[in-house]
Amino acid sequence: MKKYTWAALLTALMMLGSLSACGDSSQDATAETPEQSSSAEIAEETSAADESTESESDETESSTSGKETAKKAESSSKDSKDSKSDSSSKSDSSSSKSDDSSSKSSDSKAENKSGGNTGSSNSGNNNSGSSGNSGSAAKATTAKADSGKSDTTTTVVTDEDDDPEDAVKPTKYIYLEDTTAKYSGEGIVVHGGEITIGKGGTYEITGTLSNGQIIVNTDKKKVKLHLNGASITNKAGSAINCLNAKKLTINSLPGTVNFLEDGGVHDDDKGTVFSNDTVQIKGEGELNIKANYAHGIQSDDDIIVNGGTLNIEAAKSCLHSNDGIEINAGVNYCLGGTNGIKTDGYINITGGSSVFIGGTREEKGAIYCEGSLAVTGGSFWAIGNTFTTPDAAVTTANIIGLMFANSQPAGTLVNVTSGGNGIFTMSSPNNFKYVVYSGPELMLNAEYSVDYGGSTDGSGDHYVYFGGSYTSGKDGGTFTAGNPVTFYTIT
Repeated sequence: MKKYTWAALLTALMMLGSLSACGDSSQDATAETPEQSSSAEIAEETSAADESTESESDETESSTSGKETAKKAESSSKDSKDSKSDSSSKSDSSSSKSDDSSSKSSDSKAENKSGGNTGSSNSGNNNSGSSGNSGSAAKATTAKADSGKSDTTTTVVTDEDDDPEDAVKPTKYIYLEDTTAKYSGEGIVVHGGEITIGKGGTYEITGTLSNGQIIVNTDKKKVKLHLNGASITNKAGSAINCLNAKKLTINSLPGTVNFLEDGGVHDDDKGTVFSNDTVQIKGEGELNIKANYAHGIQSDDDIIVNGGTLNIEAAKSCLHSNDGIEINAGVNYCLGGTNGIKTDGYINITGGSSVFIGGTREEKGAIYCEGSLAVTGGSFWAIGNTFTTPDAAVTTANIIGLMFANSQPAGTLVNVTSGGNGIFTMSSPNNFKYVVYSGPELMLNAEYSVDYGGSTDGSGDHYVYFGGSYTSGKDGGTFTAGNPVTFYTIT
């Protein structure tokens, strides 16, 4: 009996030990390891980072918010990499290698804003999903912010910004009244006889200013002056002084006669019309300019003649520019005290009917330019002591030039004929050595005869004579124009 009791007790103790071992095994299976605990905490932190990212993305799409969100996502991703859990490794692999996640980042951003998760976020454990969401949201937010930044710095330039020539703008009016003026419209300031135009646009000027000046001073805007029977005299400077404009256009309105005259000493603006910028002359009316001090029209840029009747008498050059002179149309008369027209740059004559007369000084001429003189159309008569030789490489119009070995006195007539037909007759109020003509009736390989002195009963217009008959003076000989530009010397 005692032996059985000890055996039973031993059996009971063994069974109790087995049950205790089973309990320990079960407890070990359900307990979290330190590594698993760390992974769970990271997952919670990453999920919180996702919620923060989504909240910030909803509130703003600026580049600053995008960068902060990206930093949070990178921090979470780094923490996940440090973890040794399989789920964290899968998250890193999903974030770095999944083409699908990268290509659908904008879709992920849209779904995150609505509170949902992408399909890739739902796959795997929570840590993988949260990390994937954070990365996609950060990329989408940054891309959106960068796009927004680009939009705000893009400038769209329209034709209106450039103030095009054909822009339709209301005309403003200036009414000259002896020593002052009245006006209507913005951009005009009047102080006695000084009228300042401070804005771009079109200004119609009428009346008489006996002693004053039109000043143009804009922020590089085009200004058009429509002269409607205007007469402007300045006894101490330029009649029109353009200090700043993108382009100054002087338009003589149809049927009108307009006058501009300067006076006194004005070193900074040596022209009856002076401009720091390009000047264009146009219209269907008449513009008469008297330059008592220096130049008729002076520009630091270009001078462009596009129409109208332009008559200039100047103490120095009638047209004087730093860059170039273009004559495309109009009936133009330039009587210069030094040069007819002069430029430091180029001269292009493409049209119009022009007379250029140089002054008495031996070195001055009808046309002078330091660059290229190109003639492609129109007609002109030029007389003076010198003349810039046209550039044969770019000149397509026919030109004949006469060079006298000795200076001819003022008033001497020069007559040129071809085949018995009159080509031109002209003279000069000043002594001269050169006479040059270009017109559509000139022909290549034609023979031309020259007479000088003599007399004519034809009608004269600016020292060019038309009609009537010419009475011969001295025989200047004959020559053949074998090239578009032909110069012939008379000894």
